[in-house]
Amino acid sequence: MALTDSSTVERKNKHLSQTEHGEIQGLHKQGFRLRAIARELGRAPSTIKREWDRGSVEQLDSNLKVIRK
Repeated sequence: MALTDSSTVERKNKHLSQTEHGEIQGLHKQGFRLRAIARELGRAPSTIKREWDRGSVEQLDSNLKVIRK
């Protein structure tokens, strides 16, 4: 059994690009849901969720409702 290192399939970058970071933020502000953003960018929904959680801060308003900033 021989292994080859060649492939005709280009792999996605492991990390999100700065452009993708901006697209995630912009699409989210436009009201797109996480799964729709993931489809648009060709990424897994979990990747988009992690990125959104990583880049946001949760605060509580006076009614103890969560606000994301």
